Amino acid sequence: MNSQLALNIRLRDDATFENYVGSAAAKIQGADRILYLWGLTGSGKSHLLQALCNKARLKKKDSIYLQDLGNHSPEILHRLESFPLVCLDDIHEVIGDENWELALFHLMNSVKDGNTQLVVSASIPSARLDIQLPDLASRLRATVAIETEALDDQEKLGILKLRARDRGFTLNDEVARFILDRSPRDMHHLIELLGKLEEETLRQQKRLTIPFVKKTLQL
Repeated sequence: MNSQLALNIRLRDDATFENYVGSAAAKIQGADRILYLWGLTGSGKSHLLQALCNKARLKKKDSIYLQDLGNHSPEILHRLESFPLVCLDDIHEVIGDENWELALFHLMNSVKDGNTQLVVSASIPSARLDIQLPDLASRLRATVAIETEALDDQEKLGILKLRARDRGFTLNDEVARFILDRSPRDMHHLIELLGKLEEETLRQQKRLTIPFVKKTLQL
């Protein structure tokens, strides 16, 4: 198990259910053994998967979160059923690859009769995945599916301000709106920008103003 743990992606400490906006957070907790999470890019799928793993860690349970699956061999899935919780992000990236599809199918079979919870995510419903292996297609389409909701601008502004407060600095409405209006609007990108601002405010000991944000993020 230790060799597998070495493959685990570092979790974001701020990925929790408490700071997720949307009904998917309640639906994904305590749900079925195998779950299929889907939604648009930036709608919080990665956040929820990591929140599951963070919650497991607090309960002293082993878990594994894997992303960028296409950068790995399908063998990475071998014996993952030994973990209480397995989260695989963006499986659509490897659908269509025969070896990956077989590995996913075998993992789902191993998990089905055990005590492991498997949660996978994708950008589209399972019925729209171009799956080559019929058995995998039917297995995925039979799982419980949970959709993440797209956020409106007001909700994104609220999340940015909340995350800034959690990181120890203040982001007012004017500055938050400036960032939202001048950058890609998916939450993954916006949170990355917030991380850069946190580093620079600490390094330069300055408040967040529009000129400071404009210079730091080159907006």
